[in-house]
Amino acid sequence: MATLDYSYKSVNEKNVEELENDTLEWDKTLQTCTDELVFLKHFLTSEVFQTINPNTSEKIKSYTEEFEDIKTEKIEVQLALRNHKNDLKGMLECEDISCDIFYQNQHQELLNRLKDLLVNFQQLKLSIFHFSSPFLKRKSIISKVAHN
Repeated sequence: MATLDYSYKSVNEKNVEELENDTLEWDKTLQTCTDELVFLKHFLTSEVFQTINPNTSEKIKSYTEEFEDIKTEKIEVQLALRNHKNDLKGMLECEDISCDIFYQNQHQELLNRLKDLLVNFQQLKLSIFHFSSPFLKRKSIISKVAHN
């Protein structure tokens, strides 16, 4: 999982340009997340899991539901990020510290949401990897036997 703390400065020590740079990195992270979600969805619906017992089907269904929850949260974070990127322009017009603090708090809250999303997604991916490993090993052994 990619780290989100690209600078050692705290949010309240960053200028608008540094906050904007954070958002660009977060955008890249979310795009990678999107690509991984697409791959894992295709993976879970692949032939590897089609001939497995009903218990496995239930587990795959459970993963698919978790997937949808993470996908929904990712979309919400992306929308919040888009709005935040637009809002940061307003920080340039701030004339007092409370105005700056508002944008800094908004930035920190978005960072926290993104971190939570990535932690949840990482846990789901690890769970899927642990679940699927035995099937992949078994399938590759069957393939080797069939080819010999």
